[in-house]
Amino acid sequence: MLTEEEIRRALHAERVVSLGVVNPHGPFGLKQLSAAVAAHREHAQNQLPADRVRRPIELPVQTWEKLHALAASASETNTPPISTGELAAAIIERYVHDLASS
Repeated sequence: MLTEEEIRRALHAERVVSLGVVNPHGPFGLKQLSAAVAAHREHAQNQLPADRVRRPIELPVQTWEKLHALAASASETNTPPISTGELAAAIIERYVHDLASS
């Protein structure tokens, strides 16, 4: 699991905002993370393609691998797998939303 400091440095952010997953460790935390990404997917699907942008971002290999492992472990068997990019997008969108709400 990435620490807040690792996330902050990897995204060149001034601060880190929680995804609302109280404890991302263990089966309940992964279910919460999966639900957060599912909500992100639903929100993204309800937007017109013109309302979204696709941009490459550069992350250290270690950060991407940690995100990939977290996405794989958060994927439920009865839903489509969570991609690493979807997880990264959900984290960034939640951060920006919380930042704007502060």
